[in-house]
Amino acid sequence: RGRNNGGGAMRLAVGLLAIASLLAVSDGQMNLYDPHDDALDHVQPNKPHADALRKLRAGLANDPHGMMRWWEGDYPCKMPWRGIRCEGGNGVTHIEMSNRGLSGHIDPAIGLIETLQVLDLGNNFIFHEIPGEAIANLTRLETLNLHNNKLRGKIPPELGNSTSLVHIGLSRNLLAGPIPKELGKIQTLVSLDLAMNFLNGTIPAELGDLIYLAELNLGKNRLRGGIPGRRLIPEDRVSKLVTLRMSSNMLEGTVPTTWGSQLKYLQILDLSRNWLIGDVPPALADIPNLRELWLNHNKFMRGETPSVLTNKGLQVLVR
Repeated sequence: RGRNNGGGAMRLAVGLLAIASLLAVSDGQMNLYDPHDDALDHVQPNKPHADALRKLRAGLANDPHGMMRWWEGDYPCKMPWRGIRCEGGNGVTHIEMSNRGLSGHIDPAIGLIETLQVLDLGNNFIFHEIPGEAIANLTRLETLNLHNNKLRGKIPPELGNSTSLVHIGLSRNLLAGPIPKELGKIQTLVSLDLAMNFLNGTIPAELGDLIYLAELNLGKNRLRGGIPGRRLIPEDRVSKLVTLRMSSNMLEGTVPTTWGSQLKYLQILDLSRNWLIGDVPPALADIPNLRELWLNHNKFMRGETPSVLTNKGLQVLVR
């Protein structure tokens, strides 16, 4: 009888242990990245990604918050390294290190992380040039945020070879030269922010080929020439643009008279602080969802603001 009681106690203990294990899993307390959870530990080493990240670390030599201090070994996705995320597999998908005081340069080895979807190094002190060819090789990259750094040189035309970019944020840098017409080939692009640089030349008409573009910000640069009205926003196609900013440049000529009802979703149009002349086109009143229209500090010489605009009930109308 003692032996039977001992066996029953053993079975009871095993059963309770199994129940406790199930409760731990259901409560989310089981750590899939814990090396002691052998049955659930699915993470494998990824030496190519680990090596590429260490080259990135070497280029960003000033790391005052120690973000990359513990980037050692070949397991960037096991208890993921700081600033790193790995979604849906064993490859690095996100590098998120904005506002970390980083300085240095972006090593072209970044192009070896083929699963990368988000590269966010905004609000740092990164200088040198953008490794355009390496970034264009990232066929899954959707977000490139290098906003508010010290990047120099030109915007790489190689970025136009990307087949996946949705958001490009390069504002508040020291970039110079023309806007590459090749950017018009990125058919996936929704947001393009190039404001507050030293870009010059004309606005490439090829940007009108970006059929999904919702935000275009070219403000506070040194752009010249006329606005490519019909080419940038064709009359025979509904534009997806919600925000269009071109303020504080040296744009000349007139406000396009063809802009109107095809800008179905446009809410903000800012053409202020340029060298525009002529009349304010009444067709702007046909933009159905327009809330803000900024035309101030130009050289409009003739006529008054059309009554169809003043009667439209805009939240902001500044001329």
